[in-house]
Amino acid sequence: MSDLKTIPPTLRDKKRYIAYEVISESKVDFDSVSNAIWYSIINFLGEKGAAEADAWVIKNAYDASKQIGILKCSHTDVENVRAAMALVQKVGESRAIVRVLGISGTIKAARNKFFGEKDLMSYV
Repeated sequence: MSDLKTIPPTLRDKKRYIAYEVISESKVDFDSVSNAIWYSIINFLGEKGAAEADAWVIKNAYDASKQIGILKCSHTDVENVRAAMALVQKVGESRAIVRVLGISGTIKAARNKFFGEKDLMSYV
């Protein structure tokens, strides 16, 4: 039995990471934010468009105290996903909006640029 081969980088789908901030009347948890974003993407793009956008709200990148997080999507559908995120009006039971802070090619760069995190190489 042969092992599965990894896909070379030239054949992989390109991804973009959208850093976002939730501005709401009260604190909201990750599940509520994720559901609101998914609902908005599916309503705006439809099921086929949502599948092509390959959007994914990253759970361990959400900071509940600051209400900031990262969403992964296909590089061709970044503007569609941004538009869908702008249409969010309610998260859970509170009124809220999702503000896009910026777009990056890696999670590390998104955290450094938009969340103010530093890594050890920035002090060299």
